Amino acid sequence: MAMPQNLSERQVLETKFRNSRAHLLSVVLFTAINIILLITNSDVYFLFSACIPYILVGAGMYAGGKCPPEYYEGDLETLQAAVPAAFTVMLVIAVMIVSLYLLSWIFSKKNRTGWLIFALIIFALDTVGMLFLVGIQLENIVDIAFHIWVIISLVMGVTACRKLKKLPPEEPMVTEGETVVAGTDDESEDLI
Repeated sequence: MAMPQNLSERQVLETKFRNSRAHLLSVVLFTAINIILLITNSDVYFLFSACIPYILVGAGMYAGGKCPPEYYEGDLETLQAAVPAAFTVMLVIAVMIVSLYLLSWIFSKKNRTGWLIFALIIFALDTVGMLFLVGIQLENIVDIAFHIWVIISLVMGVTACRKLKKLPPEEPMVTEGETVVAGTDDESEDLI
């Protein structure tokens, strides 16, 4: 996305930081939606989400006997040996992971770099886990590309946040016909 030429360095960095946080919120929302769709046995999957929570819930559903019977064809012993608690445990772990992303989004609001770095780390681990568990296949190339895009966005957000902290405070804007009078708590007075 191209930015207008007349923006200050601070505005450009703030925009990059806001975009990074928006992408993080998208990950939270789409991951939650994907988990709900999985639980309701929908065949819809949205990109732009974390993979590990989704895989955990899917594994929990299978181990807990929550999948449709056709998933267990030829392996009825697995269905009979299902442990209902497996689904609950995996769902709780997945919700905790998604909550970590949400907390990172909430607490990174006031230019707190650490929370954005934390989100970057857990999303990078999610990407490594996805590559390890699913592998690189033609049907998940787009998902891998989205993971890379989110990682790049988070890195840009972290670097923008760090640069923002190093910038000197912004000087108040003074327009023609106005002056800042000392001792009036930054109130401006017209000279007309």
